[in-house]
Amino acid sequence: MPRITLNDPNGNGRISNRFVEDGSYLRIQNVSFSYDLPSKIFDNSFISKVRLYVNVQNLYTFTKYTGSDPALGNLDQNITLSGIDLGRYPVPRTTSMGVNLEF
Repeated sequence: MPRITLNDPNGNGRISNRFVEDGSYLRIQNVSFSYDLPSKIFDNSFISKVRLYVNVQNLYTFTKYTGSDPALGNLDQNITLSGIDLGRYPVPRTTSMGVNLEF
């Protein structure tokens, strides 16, 4: 059992299986939606086609893992630290929107 001491006689800083969790997850990685406006709207203009789009990366992660991100890797390419959550930043969610115009 970890305890607070001035020195560390029990070796509480060593890697342990005390806090092992299920790290399985399912991630929605990339989602794109687009809509082409009807071309008859632009019959009297120099625009021939308009497409509106939204793209979302890393939309959602389904997991029971309590850490910030269940996708763990090696810290500094050290194989002995593989699968250990050392507080890495989670994968960011990125949203982009835009309009494609054809003339």
